[in-house]
Amino acid sequence: MKNKILLCACAGALVAVLMTSCREKTDFNAICDDVSKQSITGLFSGVDPEVDDLVLNVVQYRFNEDLTAECTVMALGDGVYQAPVTTTYALWELGGYGDDGISRKIILTPVGDADPVEVLFSLGGIFSDDYPFAGDKNDKVKGIEEAQDAIVAKKWFGNDTTYFKIDTVIDIMKYDTTYSYKPKKDPDTGKTMRDSAGHVIYEQTISKIDSALVPTKMKWPIAPKTVNIRSLELNRDASLVNTGSWSLIIKEFEMDENRVVTTKLDTAASYNFHWAFAGFTSSSSFLIRARQADGTQEYFDVKYDSKIPAMTIDKQILKVQE
Repeated sequence: MKNKILLCACAGALVAVLMTSCREKTDFNAICDDVSKQSITGLFSGVDPEVDDLVLNVVQYRFNEDLTAECTVMALGDGVYQAPVTTTYALWELGGYGDDGISRKIILTPVGDADPVEVLFSLGGIFSDDYPFAGDKNDKVKGIEEAQDAIVAKKWFGNDTTYFKIDTVIDIMKYDTTYSYKPKKDPDTGKTMRDSAGHVIYEQTISKIDSALVPTKMKWPIAPKTVNIRSLELNRDASLVNTGSWSLIIKEFEMDENRVVTTKLDTAASYNFHWAFAGFTSSSSFLIRARQADGTQEYFDVKYDSKIPAMTIDKQILKVQE
């Protein structure tokens, strides 16, 4: 029995080898090239702040399915605006592997007689000797200007004050409305109006409104427990100079059994500054660097919601103060 099973297994293996030898050979290099092209096709963007200046540089590559490509660069900041400049490439193609054996070279052939440009695809993004690393898949060139326009020339204000509260009973005016219904009359004929099925149409009127003071139990605020007030103002004038102001008030209090309130924390700060984007993920998430006259720098990590609109800084929501 064992010999029969072994014979069948050997026969099956021989058939598999013969069938494999008859198939067209798979070009694994072509498969790798196809996967790489699929990975590269699309948008890659990146930013890089200048350490000594309040300037943010932006680069953005677009690799199209028809194997054309574009590279767009721009810069903006305090007193700076370099409008987006796009270089168009007639062809992008995969080159060899980088020195690490993993990264892949991309050859960009410009329109015209200029020499080809070589960049490197690695870590999910584009490396270049001339520009910042571009690893994000969103349109930063469009988004960064939209974000700047959305936040400047406004005062952003947040007040998260909480209170010590006690149980109390207060009188609250409550209303009870009684309605009546009567057939609706045609204003021209005076006849009772009916719908398409012949039913009488009724209209609602207020018959009477009763009111009364009703004792209501509730939590009544008697003194501040914590105060967290923040204000941020960002401006950009006609000469492209970015200025702003920041104020912060944080206080904490304790209250004993006799309702005597004492201060635990009392912090306040305010200053003026020049500013620029120090980082930009998208129009809803960015980093602002604020530099005071003495060189002191602060950073505001902002989450922005254009629907409200509102900024979230250190978990506090700031809205536009009219």
